[in-house]
Amino acid sequence: MNYLPQQTIKYKTYIKTAAVDALRDVFDHHVDEHLARTKVTIDFPRTESDYPSVIVRFFEKEIINAGIGHEELIQLSNADGSYAGTFKFKHYFYKGDIELATYSLSSLDRDLITDSLVQTIAMGDLEAYTNRFFSRIYTSNQQQYPDSASHYININSDNIMGFGETQQNVPWQSEDDLLYLSNYRIPVFGEFYSLPPDLPAPFIEQVLAYPYLEGPEEVPTGDVGDGGEWTPVLNDPLNEFPSG
Repeated sequence: MNYLPQQTIKYKTYIKTAAVDALRDVFDHHVDEHLARTKVTIDFPRTESDYPSVIVRFFEKEIINAGIGHEELIQLSNADGSYAGTFKFKHYFYKGDIELATYSLSSLDRDLITDSLVQTIAMGDLEAYTNRFFSRIYTSNQQQYPDSASHYININSDNIMGFGETQQNVPWQSEDDLLYLSNYRIPVFGEFYSLPPDLPAPFIEQVLAYPYLEGPEEVPTGDVGDGGEWTPVLNDPLNEFPSG
């Protein structure tokens, strides 16, 4: 049984979450109502109502330490701004590609969506709705996106790589329908840190009841010293409690 929450770094999960959030925001505010129906996900769509879709994937190429035996000492503050202490962190860099795969039920929808994707990546700062992509990727709002405090993404919007157009059968076993696909990849590099400590740590500070086994043991004597009481335990099959 785990008594403390389990945590792990958000390396790949943060990259995908940021990219999905960013593209969803673009299509949700798209000026073309037809394209505003586009869904953005990391999972392959299984039903007809899930199309058209853009599937976000990440292909890492390299994960390297910031230096040989590299460690950083960083000062942290509590929620109230008071000094919490200086803690050791690990720091890593990465390189890879973000893939934007378009899946649609017609070649026209595929081409319209890919046009919109290229516009968003290559010249997104020219329109308010496409600029939402980079506003999310390069967010400074750590209160809304706390994981952005320890993870930094950089997208190379000057280099968009296409991987052709294909077709495949739809997943609902129709013989007359096809999916129309296209894939683009954008180079990305970034950096991330190890997790900070939880402050304050939620450990038990005081126990006011003291158990003993009633029957096999005599009633303990003596003052427990902090206002607590000796408490009998009638059944202790797991032997969880001390005997005195």
